[in-house]
Amino acid sequence: MVITFTRGCVELFNISRLNTDFGIFRISGQWCAENPKLSNISVQSIEIMATDGWVLLNNARDANSQIISQLLPLLLSHLLLKNSVG
Repeated sequence: MVITFTRGCVELFNISRLNTDFGIFRISGQWCAENPKLSNISVQSIEIMATDGWVLLNNARDANSQIISQLLPLLLSHLLLKNSVG
């Protein structure tokens, strides 16, 4: 599920569950749907589903930064798909 709120070019998003080959994520942030590029995505919060529930990822750790880098193209595709569906 994606919830978006628009303010000018900036749209807030909240994805409650994004399934990938390397985990299940819950992500919130903002992006510009008028200029959809990876550089226009700002992730505010990212959590991964662990065995005991959701765990907040710390983007300062190298391993987490690599996961986030892998996730961004999938996130952009997901946002574009949801944006085109309306």
